Amino acid sequence: MYDTLLSLPLFQGMSQTDFNSLLQKIRLDFIRYEDGDVIIEKGNRCGSLAFLINGTVESSRSGMDGNFTFSELIEAPFLIEPYSMFGRAGSYQRTYTAIGSCSFLMVDKQYIYTELGKYNICRMNLLNILSGRVQQLDSHIWSLDGMSLRERIIRFIKGLSDIQSGQKRLVIKMNDLATLMDATRLNVSRELNALEKDGIISLRRKEIFIPALENLIS
Repeated sequence: MYDTLLSLPLFQGMSQTDFNSLLQKIRLDFIRYEDGDVIIEKGNRCGSLAFLINGTVESSRSGMDGNFTFSELIEAPFLIEPYSMFGRAGSYQRTYTAIGSCSFLMVDKQYIYTELGKYNICRMNLLNILSGRVQQLDSHIWSLDGMSLRERIIRFIKGLSDIQSGQKRLVIKMNDLATLMDATRLNVSRELNALEKDGIISLRRKEIFIPALENLIS
């Protein structure tokens, strides 16, 4: 457990002495969830750092108009939406459901200000996490110009993903995807069928299943 905690993104690079001192000053809540349990629901207030320390969860979100649903599998160790803790909304953007048994470590938001902020490495790690998120979104927005239809489809799926690898599932009607891609339904269908023929995706009724995002990207 000690090694697992030190591998979490917020604590990486922290000395054992500082980490031991920190553990004595903050409250750690360990919570276990079973298969199918809803751990966090979209819109819930983000009042804690939620660390997935063991197991797997499914993250899911819907489009603004409800025209699609996107889900991905996330494996431990992982810090859930630290960027949602700040800003205007202050609430989670996705729903997280346990896949099998999994364990979470919860650290109340107040400790960011009272204890975690005292350690330079924690401040830098948090800044890097938030900056990486901003840079990912910025790159997604400004690199669409001049892309082929296939590249736009791939970039769309990448932009929805928190983890740039692993299993993803996009539930969407072909007409809605065509509208989002600013393309005809026929052309979108051709590109998706070509990707399926290459074994990179699987097409189901109103669903695109991606076994490994890294293969789609490459």
